[in-house]
Amino acid sequence: MSESEPPPHAVLIQMGIAHWVSRMLFVAAKLALADHLAKGPKTAEDLAGPTGTHARSLHRLMRALANLGVFAEDGKGRFSLTPLGDALRTGAPGAARPTILTLASNWVSQGFDHLLYSVQTGKPGFDKALGMPIFDWLAKNPEAASLFSETMVGFHGAEPDAVAAAYDFSGLSTIVDVGGATGNLISAVLARNPAARGILFDLPHVVRDAGALLQARGVAGRVAIEAGSFFERVPSGGDAYLLSHIIHDWSEEQCL
Repeated sequence: MSESEPPPHAVLIQMGIAHWVSRMLFVAAKLALADHLAKGPKTAEDLAGPTGTHARSLHRLMRALANLGVFAEDGKGRFSLTPLGDALRTGAPGAARPTILTLASNWVSQGFDHLLYSVQTGKPGFDKALGMPIFDWLAKNPEAASLFSETMVGFHGAEPDAVAAAYDFSGLSTIVDVGGATGNLISAVLARNPAARGILFDLPHVVRDAGALLQARGVAGRVAIEAGSFFERVPSGGDAYLLSHIIHDWSEEQCL
């Protein structure tokens, strides 16, 4: 170990408290601090009113995030955006804000609070934390469900375009995206195959948000949206069926 490297115990402690960072980022995302700072440098006092926060406490939060490179603080106590902070703006490429609002949220954290239970039993900690399977819970919480769908779009980044480019879909008339969420993958496939049509199939609370994405991608007129559970049925008549990031959500018995 070199003199510049921290001792092992310090590294372990830092790893053990890493969740503090995720909680700070969650609060910054929840308060839309990056959106406020996109208009120019501001002090915590400037932001306290618009964000409904305690100025001194907000300053400590922002100073901690500045130490992590999310914001920059000048000699007058004004904070501005860094490249990291800019990525936290609403609508910024990569969907960092909705992803943090989802994956660092209280309900997701509660699932991981039961990680020991999962290791001991082999059962999902989310079921224990939420009192029901995660997708049943999302069906009952539409705001969280919409954020979750937006998170998945940003989370997969350029993957849909890469999949659409890597596989030959030419000659296929109807492509069914099973468990396709809001249409991120099927829209990429159809964009490269203008003669094809698609069927987007997912749970009712998921496909509820699909129209806006399909419209924005310019393929809404070529996609039929169907709601349902793939454990009960899948749409018929497809020449190809896509299952992307689906199998890993379920037990081997359910997948078979």
